[in-house]
Amino acid sequence: MTLGEGLGEYYAGHPGLLQPDRMEADAARFFRSHDACHALFGLDTTLVDEGLADLWTLLATSVGVRRYAHYLRTNPAAKQITKEIGLLRVLWTTMQIIPFAVRVFLRSRKVTGNWPWNGEDGYLDQPLNVIRNEFNIRIL
Repeated sequence: MTLGEGLGEYYAGHPGLLQPDRMEADAARFFRSHDACHALFGLDTTLVDEGLADLWTLLATSVGVRRYAHYLRTNPAAKQITKEIGLLRVLWTTMQIIPFAVRVFLRSRKVTGNWPWNGEDGYLDQPLNVIRNEFNIRIL
């Protein structure tokens, strides 16, 4: 399966997701790159997997903590999602992520280079296994 096919399957399997083609340009770029990380790192849309997608993003992509935090603080769609989830669910999910977070951290240390944030278009026709091998990504 290519990254493009993985994204297509991801969107088809989660019709309630925010669709990047229905957003303003900056938000669309953010969510498209975030969704590509879901496909690349083999993650679903459960809250635990959302947290793991954020962790993989921070540890194994070129976005950086400062830029990613800026997106989350200023993007209206991201702020709305956080508000809908609520603080207690965020805290509970964080507790659930801890056992997986250690494995993500250890695996992210072995990634060669960083996955290019906002650079997924150049990889859409490449098979996921080839991309994962290129960056030495080992999904959970």
